Amino acid sequence: MKRLSFVISVLLPVLVIFSCRDDYNYDSASKPLRFSKDTVMLDTVFSTIRSETYALKVYNQQDKDVNIPEIYLEKGGASPFKINVDGIPGGSSNNNHFRNIPIRAGDSLYIFIEIAPQAISTPEALADEDLIFNIVGHTQKVKLLSLIEDADLYFSTTGTKEISSDLLWDNTKSKVIYGNLKFINGAKLTIEEGTKVYFHKNAALTIGEGGQLHINGSLNKEVLLRGDRHAARYDSLPGGWDQICLASGALADINYAIIKGGNNAFHLDTEAQLTVSNTKIFNFLYSGIHSVGGKVTGKNLAVNNCGTADLYLEYGGTYDFTHCSFANYWDLNAGAGYSAYLSNARQTSEGEAYNALNATFKNCIFWTKNYTSIYLDDHKESSFLYTFDTNLIRNSVNEININGNPNFIAALLNEDPLFYKTGYSNTLLSLKTESPAFGKADLTYANQVPKDIKGISRTPSPALGAYQN
Repeated sequence: MKRLSFVISVLLPVLVIFSCRDDYNYDSASKPLRFSKDTVMLDTVFSTIRSETYALKVYNQQDKDVNIPEIYLEKGGASPFKINVDGIPGGSSNNNHFRNIPIRAGDSLYIFIEIAPQAISTPEALADEDLIFNIVGHTQKVKLLSLIEDADLYFSTTGTKEISSDLLWDNTKSKVIYGNLKFINGAKLTIEEGTKVYFHKNAALTIGEGGQLHINGSLNKEVLLRGDRHAARYDSLPGGWDQICLASGALADINYAIIKGGNNAFHLDTEAQLTVSNTKIFNFLYSGIHSVGGKVTGKNLAVNNCGTADLYLEYGGTYDFTHCSFANYWDLNAGAGYSAYLSNARQTSEGEAYNALNATFKNCIFWTKNYTSIYLDDHKESSFLYTFDTNLIRNSVNEININGNPNFIAALLNEDPLFYKTGYSNTLLSLKTESPAFGKADLTYANQVPKDIKGISRTPSPALGAYQN
């Protein structure tokens, strides 16, 4: 037994050494490698901002262990792409060039890829490069692609960056907001047509008391406001950023904008004013417009997929909407998903507070996936005035007393408007040819908004909602 123990004690370290030794005396690979993808499409990135990491898998199709003689980036150390090959980082030390990378029979290895672009001199630039694999008798390539946007970055180490002078944003550069960008002392922000504004996670734009926001988009040159993660899987998700906040006394005038993917598109404090026209608001965790006693005028507004309500109007205020489509097909959680929630009250730290509400809706569509589209929260402590004149409304199980109610005029009830597309990634609230909304709008109100959101004439036979077709 002692002799056996001695033999084991001598042989065990030797066995461990040989079992753990990396054998680099493999033959060079002579048969083509296989890749998990032929082209690696990285997310659109902003100049000077590093991308997330993408993975490429490389497979050895031979029945023996081999070395890959060379793996390298076409532009070497000058490449904006960064690679890590089987745990070994590339860079200036090896010029992004790797030699004799072992890969066992039938096995695979990972290559991790990022892009860290430098500043560019044009609004957009395409980063296009080959990742090259040299094996015996063969050269194989995987294409690396990424779109780079030139951008102005707004961020502060304290979480809020304050701007006290007027500012003009045009479409020569994208704008990226980190944290809270706040305009103070009555400062005005003007955003010109075609400008792209991106919000990082939890970022917000705040127009302070007395300040102004003017978004001057145009047909087919809308101003885009959205989260800063470009990949398709993020494009349709809510909650990617916070909101545009209008403080008490602030003023916003929005024309031709596309706003998507945050917590609220707009939050209005008491006495804030918002005029919004020809604008699409999609995919918000809570609401498209959340007003706490503000004033909103909306025309040709299309809203869809908001967890609480497209319009969440509490603590009263003054509201006037004409030719708007308030769809809500929300199904990501148990949110109420109303088209419109109207209340003349709100809960404060000191208890419930009340304020007069006056709301008018003309030639609009209110439609939800599962529920009654409108919720009326009327408290007798303050006035609650509302008029729905010539609207299509979903009123499941007659939850609202509409028939015989003088506040509802010429209502078209419970007839599916047949929107063209209602998904999170492909919302288009135009109407299918068999929609009951065609020809049902009041001509007097249509003449007040004679063209629809696409610039098409509404007369002489106007359809309900934001789209004429």
